[in-house]
Amino acid sequence: MAFRASDESRYPMLSNRRSEDEEEDEFEDQDIEDHRSDVSKGSSTTLYEITGLKQKQKPSSISSRASQKDRLTWIRWAAMVVLQSLIILLLLGRDMWPSRGERDRETDPVLKGKVVETGGDINGLYKTVSHTYTFLKPEAEKFIPNMTTNEDRMTVRRNWDLLMPLGSGSVAIPEYRDHPLLGDPITDDPIRSGPIFEASWTHALHCLYYSVDSYHQLIVNGRSDFDNPVHATHCFEYLRNSILCNLDMTLEGSMSTPADKDKGQPHVCRNRQEAIDWIEARRLDDLQDIVGP
Repeated sequence: MAFRASDESRYPMLSNRRSEDEEEDEFEDQDIEDHRSDVSKGSSTTLYEITGLKQKQKPSSISSRASQKDRLTWIRWAAMVVLQSLIILLLLGRDMWPSRGERDRETDPVLKGKVVETGGDINGLYKTVSHTYTFLKPEAEKFIPNMTTNEDRMTVRRNWDLLMPLGSGSVAIPEYRDHPLLGDPITDDPIRSGPIFEASWTHALHCLYYSVDSYHQLIVNGRSDFDNPVHATHCFEYLRNSILCNLDMTLEGSMSTPADKDKGQPHVCRNRQEAIDWIEARRLDDLQDIVGP
């Protein structure tokens, strides 16, 4: 049954019905988001999740989040590049930034160009060729005299003599003036003359023997007119400086104690035979004496 417009005046309820229908049509045309209740807006489980409807996102919001994500990606890459560059610089730092000692050596006209290992000749005249892996163990019966008698004193001294190279460590260096750090030759040797110099390790060995023998004589015989406190003081100081210069960093444990004297503590040492060969090739005589002339 059809109703005409004139019927609305006769039937007021018909007019109200049409108004409600128009409102429903207008509601359907609006964004669902505008009609969410406060409760549904504050809930993580919304009506749209239940019905399968998806919320509409504004294009400007999507663009903003994409831009923020791009910025974070660039920041991460930049941080990675910076950290990797720092690692490379640290690895190459030893070559790029020389130590203070290396800088001093390169600016000093005397030291420039010289490469010398610890304990080597600063003038570069002797250069270490190789090292040996050596067990250092005590041999007191050969190198320490009986502290109650003089019976084995000379036998012990001979054992020390044999530790010295031929020439007792003295060498001739005719071109010494070409090496400013070498200094002047020894001039107070009573049996040798010329441009004489001495290897440091043979000097230290002499001082150690002198300390051992002097102590032995003091224990057995007591003080005497032959005591030489000046020489003793020199030797004590020489050994102290030699030890502090070389700084043997071998880490020692039980093997360095007398309880393990049969095996000894392993050390990395300069090849002693090579050093002896170099000294003997420049010796002035064949004397082999720990005490010296």
